[in-house]
Amino acid sequence: MQKMLAVSFTALSLMALPVVAQTTTTTPPTTTPRSDTATPAPTTAPAPAVPSGDVRWHTAASGEMRASKLIGTTVRNSANESIGEINEVVLDRSGKVAAVIVGVGGFLGMGEREVAISYDSLKMANDANGSTVITVNTTKDALKSAPAWTWAQQKS
Repeated sequence: MQKMLAVSFTALSLMALPVVAQTTTTTPPTTTPRSDTATPAPTTAPAPAVPSGDVRWHTAASGEMRASKLIGTTVRNSANESIGEINEVVLDRSGKVAAVIVGVGGFLGMGEREVAISYDSLKMANDANGSTVITVNTTKDALKSAPAWTWAQQKS
């Protein structure tokens, strides 16, 4: 037991050495500039490297929405009935939102199936509290006959 304790202590001590060795202290220079030499020009940091390719940066604009806020939002029909929640967002090859996958039917997660609704079919607005309200012009009966979405349809 004492041997194991001694070995453990030694191993831990050796593991701490690199941390101690990395500690450095710096001291300011103690020399004073000579009055007969010119003051060196201030240096500027080099500009960051620009990545290759056609990178364009985006700035947030009014009316944009995060996909993470869209997922989980309840979708309502024009009669203000809840028809399901957005489970996923589908992007086309250019990166634009093509469709949302809505879980419809079922009760408490049982018997739910997913349908893909074209993003252009959605109407988005904000309620009095600032929450996003998403509506689509359909009925619950129409959703029952809508084709079920399966991820096997999509080939990355």
